Amino acid sequence: MASDLVAGVDLGGTSMLCVVADAAGRVLAEASADTLRGKGYEPVVDQVLEILEHAANLAGTRVSDLEALGVGPAGSVDPETGVVHVAPNLGWNEVPLGAVLRKRTGLTTAIDNDVHVALRGEHAFGAAKGAESAVAIWVGTGIGGAIILGNELWLGNRGSAGEIGHMVLDPKGPKCGCGRRGCAEAFASRTAMERDVREAIKHGHKSHVLHLMKKHHKERMTSSVIERALKKNDKVMKRVLRDAQERIGDLAGNVINTLDPEVVVVGGGIAERFGEKFVAPIRKRALSRLLNQAKLETIRIVPSKLGAYSGALGACVLARKRLAAGAGAGVRHRR
Repeated sequence: MASDLVAGVDLGGTSMLCVVADAAGRVLAEASADTLRGKGYEPVVDQVLEILEHAANLAGTRVSDLEALGVGPAGSVDPETGVVHVAPNLGWNEVPLGAVLRKRTGLTTAIDNDVHVALRGEHAFGAAKGAESAVAIWVGTGIGGAIILGNELWLGNRGSAGEIGHMVLDPKGPKCGCGRRGCAEAFASRTAMERDVREAIKHGHKSHVLHLMKKHHKERMTSSVIERALKKNDKVMKRVLRDAQERIGDLAGNVINTLDPEVVVVGGGIAERFGEKFVAPIRKRALSRLLNQAKLETIRIVPSKLGAYSGALGACVLARKRLAAGAGAGVRHRR
C-alpha cells in the first residue's frame, strides 16, 4: 500500500544525503554516504540505492511503497529526460540517471541539478517560503545558482538559466574552471578562496590553513578548516574570506539589479556553518550596489534555512511535482 512518502537525494561529488519525507516536508528518516568518484556511475547508483533502502527502512516503509524519488546531482542536467550531461565533480558525462533509477526502483523519478532542487526546498519549506520570486546563490566548490519567478523555477530559453556563478565580474580576473576569466566562481568559490590562501602563503604570509588541512586529513579547504582558521585569528583567512564576501555581494547586487527578486538565498557549506555572520557583509555590499535605493527593506538577502537538508528536501518537492504531473517519462512502474 502506498505510504504517501517520497524520497529525495542530494547527490554531491563528495557526499550524498537521502531523506524520506512527508508532504509537509517533515523528515522521517535520513541516510548518507561518501560518494565514490572516478569509478563510473554504476557504483554511485548502487550507493544511492543502498542509502535509499536504509532511509526507507528507518522510516518504517519499503522503497517499493514510496510514491516517488527525486535526485539532485551536481552538474548539468536535462530535467525532462533525466540525463546528466556533465557532472565534473562526479566525473560523469551523458549519464541516463533518471532512466536507470526508474528501472532499478520502479518509482516515478525526477532529476534536476543540485542548486535547482535546493532552491525548490527553500521555496517550499525554508528561507524563500511565500516568495513569488527568489534567487539562490550556492557557494561551494564552485558557485551555483537558481531562479524562481512567479512561483516556478525559471529555466530560460535553453534550460540553462541560473548559471550566475559564471557572471563575469572582471574580464581580466583569475581563470575560472569553465575556461573563461573573471567569473564570480573564480573569485569567491571555496576553490578560489583556497587558491588565494595558498598564494598568500607562497608569498611569505603566515597562515594556519595548510597545517589545519593536514592535521584534520582534509584534501581541500573545507568549511570546517575555514572556521578553525578564523578561531585562530588567521589574518590571511580573514582577508580572503572578506574579499570573497565582497565579490558575492557584487554578484548578488547584479542579480537584484537584473531580476529584482523578493529573496536572495545564500547557501552551501560556508553559509550553513556561519549563517548570518557570513551573509551580513554580502547583504551590505549587495544593497550598496543597487541602482534603485528605494524600499531596500523589502529585499531579503538571507542564509539558507534548511541547511544541509535544502537539496534533499528540494528533491522531494521535485519528486512530488513530477508525480502530480504524471509526465510520460515519470510514470510509476509497480513491481
